[in-house]
Amino acid sequence: MSSRHRGRSLALMCLYQIDLVGTDPDRAMKFDWYDKKITREEKDYAVFLVKGVVENRKSIDTLIKKYSENWELSRISVVNRCILRLSILSLQKEPFLAAPVVINEAVELTKEFETDESAQFINGLLDAFYKKEIVAKNPK
Repeated sequence: MSSRHRGRSLALMCLYQIDLVGTDPDRAMKFDWYDKKITREEKDYAVFLVKGVVENRKSIDTLIKKYSENWELSRISVVNRCILRLSILSLQKEPFLAAPVVINEAVELTKEFETDESAQFINGLLDAFYKKEIVAKNPK
């Protein structure tokens, strides 16, 4: 498993705690709840993602609502919301990562923590977001 994938997994678990339980982000980002070895690179990447989502949550949630077509944010499972949040952040703030890689990572996380049906939903939403928000607004 790549360190980026593990970092995303850690970020997902951290965001899940923040969203579901209301854990303070600084407390959650200590990762003392995680019982496996974490490399500095994995932890740093997870912290980058979590901080970015926390700081930009309102605007990210607005985008999720826009592209979820007739789905209220509250009807999207906590796991799926968190995956969408960290993936949209990556698409916006990590232009050096290829969008298909970010979207594929989101789909893999969804398959790992949710269902294949959820993976299709995540893939479709992120693809639409990328094409209309990133590509259309930044033509080459």
